[in-house]
Amino acid sequence: MQPYNQNPIERRKNEVRKNARSAAVCVGGGVVVGGALALLLTSWFWLILGLVVAVGGGTYYWSKVRKGIDPGNGVGN
Repeated sequence: MQPYNQNPIERRKNEVRKNARSAAVCVGGGVVVGGALALLLTSWFWLILGLVVAVGGGTYYWSKVRKGIDPGNGVGN
């Protein structure tokens, strides 16, 4: 493990990178798992549930990324 970084800019960059990865994993995982379950169980419910998870998780982490990029006024420039 790397030592704790005292530089606030570098710390913010690392948080943005971490949240961006989490957003990508959440969106990709929701779509792939939902699609796979829909194909395996032949039910549209699982695909829709996977898409809801993907959109919800992606939105949550994207807002954290935006807040990390511009912490002054939050989301929505």
